[in-house]
Amino acid sequence: MADPSDLLQQLRPLRAPPPDGAAEILLMALVGSLAGAMLALALRFWREHRRPLRRAALASLADTRALPAPERLAAQAKMLRDLVGALDGGAARLHGDAWLARLDRFFATTLFSEGEGRAFGDALYRPRADDPSETLDRALQKLLSRLDR
Repeated sequence: MADPSDLLQQLRPLRAPPPDGAAEILLMALVGSLAGAMLALALRFWREHRRPLRRAALASLADTRALPAPERLAAQAKMLRDLVGALDGGAARLHGDAWLARLDRFFATTLFSEGEGRAFGDALYRPRADDPSETLDRALQKLLSRLDR
């Protein structure tokens, strides 16, 4: 029989089993999740802070809905003048048909020179028998939602 010390010399040292990679996979998943969350937050921040003029104009239009018809029409006219004036300071001095033509060019429509939008021209300062505010409210909502600023 062999000497026990010789037998001990022939034994190989114990080794740990190879890693299964679970720790690396978990670390990659954590990093990926954090990167995805940061990207989602950045996208949300970007979407909320773009087109500030459109958001302000839509909020101003929503504020006019509670007003009586003559005040509502005047408030909508002020909102339009503020909006166009913010982008083109020279347009604030226009009146009458020139103002309506400028609004048509700004919104790429004929609502102001040929449609109900004529109420924002010289007709704004005359008494009206009808109330175009509901029609104008829907038209302005549509035009402002297309605004890209």
